[in-house]
Amino acid sequence: MTVTVYSYTIYHSPNAYLGTVLLRRALAELAGVELVRRPIYVPRGRGLMIAELLGGKENRNIGSYNREDCRRWSERFAIPMSYPDPGVFQERAKRWASSPHEREELPARAFYAAGIDYRDRLDQALFEAAWVEGLDVNEPATVEWAAKRAGLDPVRLMTQSAEPGPGEEVRTALAEFEHLQCPGVPTVVVNGQRFFGKDRVDWVFDICRATG
Repeated sequence: MTVTVYSYTIYHSPNAYLGTVLLRRALAELAGVELVRRPIYVPRGRGLMIAELLGGKENRNIGSYNREDCRRWSERFAIPMSYPDPGVFQERAKRWASSPHEREELPARAFYAAGIDYRDRLDQALFEAAWVEGLDVNEPATVEWAAKRAGLDPVRLMTQSAEPGPGEEVRTALAEFEHLQCPGVPTVVVNGQRFFGKDRVDWVFDICRATG
């Protein structure tokens, strides 16, 4: 019996990056488990943050806390991470406001445009671009960098990502995220149960081991 694990994230979430690395490590130990990655995007009319997408807003202390907490996690679990300097998000947000794409739409489109055999590598390269190289995954040049890293033709991938199919996949992933009432990113869904946060990987592992 194959156990399917659905993972909903964006690429510019440090918690999603750490949680996805840990999830991949854990599930690699198990047979009969399929990880289905479902990158989503944030429609411009609903804000820039996942908290805004879900009808709330982040408190003023969360940014500094994330920087502190994610450093602890990256050191404890030996996950490479370079947290952008304070203020970088605001600078990037100004560019996103005039972008032809919604926030996180471009990397998600690229993910869904990639062939199934390349998606895992591209997924990991996009996270690496954001959290190791310090690049903005909403920029075409960054997506092209990740494509090369994953062994894909960047020009071809960018052309394919502009087609209707990947756009529909991105919207479907967001619709799933909302239908499942996911509380944020990363959210993992297995056997109809939701697990939110980078600290829930052990729970997911236990369910997969017991079910598989």
